[in-house]
Amino acid sequence: MPEIRKDPVTGRSVIIAAERAKRPQQDSASQESLCPFCPGNEQMTPPEVFAYRDSQSSPDAPGWTVRVVPNKYPALVKEGVWSTSRRGVYESMTGLGVHEVIIESPEHVVDVAALDEKQVTAVLRVYRGRMLDLREDNRWRSILVYKNQGAPAGATLEHVHSQVIALPEAPEQLRAEIDGARKYYKANGRCLFCEMIRQNTEGGERLVAEHERWAAICPYAARFPFEIWILPKRHAPYFELSPDQDLAELAHCLRDALARLNRVLDHPPFNYLIHSHPLDGAETRHYHWHIEILPKLVQVAGFEWGSGMFINPVAPEEAARLLRHVTL
Repeated sequence: MPEIRKDPVTGRSVIIAAERAKRPQQDSASQESLCPFCPGNEQMTPPEVFAYRDSQSSPDAPGWTVRVVPNKYPALVKEGVWSTSRRGVYESMTGLGVHEVIIESPEHVVDVAALDEKQVTAVLRVYRGRMLDLREDNRWRSILVYKNQGAPAGATLEHVHSQVIALPEAPEQLRAEIDGARKYYKANGRCLFCEMIRQNTEGGERLVAEHERWAAICPYAARFPFEIWILPKRHAPYFELSPDQDLAELAHCLRDALARLNRVLDHPPFNYLIHSHPLDGAETRHYHWHIEILPKLVQVAGFEWGSGMFINPVAPEEAARLLRHVTL
């Protein structure tokens, strides 16, 4: 059983999940016949919890376009008895949660940017559907969708996939974003993220691309070279409440941003994640959901670990200029 431990000094939560060490590795497309995410290999995964599939096909069989399965090596588990423990200064709780894998295509594709807009739209709709389903369980306080593409970014299987995890508390980074946005709102009466969008679309120096409903920017204090944030222009705290029309254009915006990274950086490994407001019933006027795309170009080393500060060798203004003017 996984365990969530609290650091007694910082209050930071750490998931202790020894089963994760057993995850398989797959480094070459030549191993496609052994890929558990390819059609015909459905029995290599746990039984699916959702799938877009042909009406004539059966669960856990070929005929699907997007498939969702429980993570075989989960960081958190859904079933179990909720309990907390204190031993002196040490505090822990049962590692309850939900950890699922979203297989984004039946084709053995290794780069999500190679999927067409229709397929990416379907993936985004599955994200939304899984989040809406998971938020019905009042044990979970936050839901995180994330992708690891490429071994340096943490992917253990190359077939395009992403993951969703429901947590019993909001992650520290999300809480920090919400706290900062709340302070700005109290002081100024406006959403900080909406102001960021306005300033970047009007000034343009950190703008990567602008679409009818979306803006892609390199954030002012980017932690990593070529870091990109995609934000809805309309104030929206929850990704999972996005309408179909927004998701269709988001698929175009996301593919566009990834294509620009591929062209400038020659298909870098990356992570992306969706930060959506926690499920705590709190006021949401100050928070704005967004996607963060984090190319894996530099190593986080001693200074970063020791100080909590990041050293970014590429100014976000220069990164945005290169990405904005690249020929696609």
